[in-house]
Amino acid sequence: MKNCNAIILAGGKGTRMVSKIPKCAYPFFGKPMITYITNMCKKISIKDICVVVGYKKEIIKNILQDEVVYAYQEKQLGTANAVLAAKDFFKRHQDEVTLIIAGDMPLVEKDVIKKLIQNHFKKACDLSILTTIVQNPFGYGRIVRQNGKILKIVEEKDASDEIKKINEINTAVYCINTNLLEEVLEKVDNQNQTGEYYLTDIVKILSADKKVEAYLTPFTFKLTGINDLYTLSLVEEAYRKDINQKWMEKGVRLIHPNSIIIEDEVEIGSNVTIDAFSIIRGKTTIEKDTYISPYSFINNNVRIK
Repeated sequence: MKNCNAIILAGGKGTRMVSKIPKCAYPFFGKPMITYITNMCKKISIKDICVVVGYKKEIIKNILQDEVVYAYQEKQLGTANAVLAAKDFFKRHQDEVTLIIAGDMPLVEKDVIKKLIQNHFKKACDLSILTTIVQNPFGYGRIVRQNGKILKIVEEKDASDEIKKINEINTAVYCINTNLLEEVLEKVDNQNQTGEYYLTDIVKILSADKKVEAYLTPFTFKLTGINDLYTLSLVEEAYRKDINQKWMEKGVRLIHPNSIIIEDEVEIGSNVTIDAFSIIRGKTTIEKDTYISPYSFINNNVRIK
């Protein structure tokens, strides 16, 4: 997208994943989570992408190679510190707008991000936050408003009982005028329950004299950030059903669809039947008038006739 660059935060260990690899490198539906975010950025024509790496950075670099540039967060001091680690990158883009997004939200939709950025330009905002409303906001940063104006984001650990009742939450996706980044990040402190430098604090700092707005989007499972294996399983299951429904609506017969896994790069022709307990992965193509027998396992770069 014209005049927009992106910073993707991918430096965390992902302790709750109980894994030896960085969280954003963890496989989601056959591909590392981080690749979904970089691909989404490319689909909306964001070409200049900086990925902030930290824990076992060589794994992320091995996945993305030279598709992006990298910044290194030496110590895990919080999300504001992570963005500040990309200072050399964003100082080269001062006349632009920066999309800041976590690398653990693999399914965030390109159309939602595109609308966030377009709304930012249209309303001449200084900072835009992608927000949504959920029934159970536990664990999320709450959007605190006064007479409709956004004042701040309060994290769960720092929230009063009253603030915890707020259902509008932060999705951890931001759009900010790049020339504001360095100064506002330098003002963030770590006076909170975790002793970390929260990126969310830029909202409170900028709302005093800048135009800060939310772009509110309806909640779907695709806005979920993945922090543990249980959440991973829930989002993957929702995604599996979403993909299977899409193919059934196109005329593909799935016998016992709840037992079938079809990854998102698979292509399927017309009049195809896929029988129960089949798994189809990678860049597989199933041509028209094909029957896939039960318990089939079909992997990458295969063409079935």
